[in-house]
Amino acid sequence: MTESGTGPRRRDDIPAEEMDEKSDWKVVLRFFVVPLSLVAVLVSVFFGLQVLRSSRPDPAARLGDLTRSGGFFLPWAGDPKRWQSGYDLSLLLRTPDGGSRQGLIPGMTAAFRDAGRSHDLKLRHYLALAIGRAADPGGIAALREGLSDSDGETRLYCAWSLMQIGGGEALPALRQAAASDGDAGVRKMAVFALGQLGDHAAAGTLGAALRDSDRDVRWNAALALARIGDDTGESTLVEMLETPAGAGAAPGSPDDAPALNAVRGLALLHDDRARRALEKAAAGGGDAVGAEARRALEALGSEACKTLP
Repeated sequence: MTESGTGPRRRDDIPAEEMDEKSDWKVVLRFFVVPLSLVAVLVSVFFGLQVLRSSRPDPAARLGDLTRSGGFFLPWAGDPKRWQSGYDLSLLLRTPDGGSRQGLIPGMTAAFRDAGRSHDLKLRHYLALAIGRAADPGGIAALREGLSDSDGETRLYCAWSLMQIGGGEALPALRQAAASDGDAGVRKMAVFALGQLGDHAAAGTLGAALRDSDRDVRWNAALALARIGDDTGESTLVEMLETPAGAGAAPGSPDDAPALNAVRGLALLHDDRARRALEKAAAGGGDAVGAEARRALEALGSEACKTLP
């Protein structure tokens, strides 16, 4: 007597036609359905990324994100979403095609002051950069206020942004920062900005900065003076040129950056002492400083030829 049941059939009991049908489906799944599914997913991802790339963020929208009300912990912990919006805004305004800047300054300066009242330093830093990159004189008043902050990093960004905007309204605040700010980094940024903006009226302030306790401030003051055609800092430029490589470089910067800057500063002075210092550096070897000094001497020689009768 044989038992009859409903358990799984043995392979030998499965009809050949059913086996062939299952094999066909496996072939279809393996070689058609699965690859086509993968292709569909990859195509979807590709076009999704293209859409994201083509839809550039709008500065006005990012500024709108900053003005919304924050959560309960905002006064103590800050708001990462607002930080991200501030960061995005500063990046968007860095490039000419970053979007329209029309009408942004009132909102940015209001958000900048609000971040100061709520002690949100990170957002205040991003907004200071954004105001500078907008290059609108309407932001100068807020940046001048920022130069009075207790936070040194905020003052540094405000000085940088005032340099980006420029103009006569920015110069008095930069002169004051160069003369009296308690942070050497801010003083260095301010004297650099005065040179970049060609502020001849700052010659006295820059001359006093040559006696600053911080060497970077002194060196930047000498370069700034050279940019406005003042040779008061010539001795400091020669000191920079003769300083061993790496002795005055900031962490992460090229070792010979101070000497290279000194060469460029001396080349602006067009006097005998500057020429002798450049000749000495040019004869010193085949390094980058020597090559830069030789190029500076060639430029000086070309300009001298133009002045001959």
